[in-house]
Amino acid sequence: TAGARRTDHRPAELAVTENGDRNLRSPDINSNGLAHAGKLQRMTPWLLVAIALLIAAVLTQVLVPRLGERRIERHLAGNGGEAFVAIAAMPALRLLRGTGDRILVRGRRLAIGMSTEGGGLTALDGFAEVDIALRDFSTGPFEVAYFELTRNGDGPYLMRSEAVTSGVALAGYSSEQIGGLVLLLHVLAKQAPLGSRGVPVSVEVELTSAEGIVSISSGGGTIAGYPAGPIAAMIAAAVARRLEINY
Repeated sequence: TAGARRTDHRPAELAVTENGDRNLRSPDINSNGLAHAGKLQRMTPWLLVAIALLIAAVLTQVLVPRLGERRIERHLAGNGGEAFVAIAAMPALRLLRGTGDRILVRGRRLAIGMSTEGGGLTALDGFAEVDIALRDFSTGPFEVAYFELTRNGDGPYLMRSEAVTSGVALAGYSSEQIGGLVLLLHVLAKQAPLGSRGVPVSVEVELTSAEGIVSISSGGGTIAGYPAGPIAAMIAAAVARRLEINY
């Protein structure tokens, strides 16, 4: 009978022992869990801030260049034609200061106004790489078959262009509109044989830009046998003014 009692008591003692162990371990588990929860609570605000900053940085990197691209495209094609612009800058906020890594522009059948306002190639000077190619567009008295303006790094701009004008088209522009070229252009306009006949303009020059002033560093071209360098600078500046990003 005594042995039976001991046999009966062993499970109870084991059960008690197991329950005791559980009871002893429970405070440790609860303490660790509360400590871990406390750490998470302290970390959560900083984690949320870090996530919000990351999302803001990604959105800025994507949206700022896209906004600039759309604005330039609308500016270029405001009077008709098609335009495509791609801008790259890392970080994108550099674009707010007028600087970036690359600007690529493609367009055709555009109508780009010409004026004597300053600015030169300032809109492009802040980019490390410039790649512009326009086809079949008009600017001032010139119908331009193609226009290419490129630059890599700190080197000069390389401009290539083929255009045509006429005495009739030139005669329609005043000295205020075509600036220092008025004498040359109006001489051409008054030459009867030129009249409405096309006058070819062919240009391949290197341009430098500093403080809003465009200078010809090498190369040249002709318009009816006259030097066309100043005309090249005028056309390049007219295009560049349409590429300004105004955020």
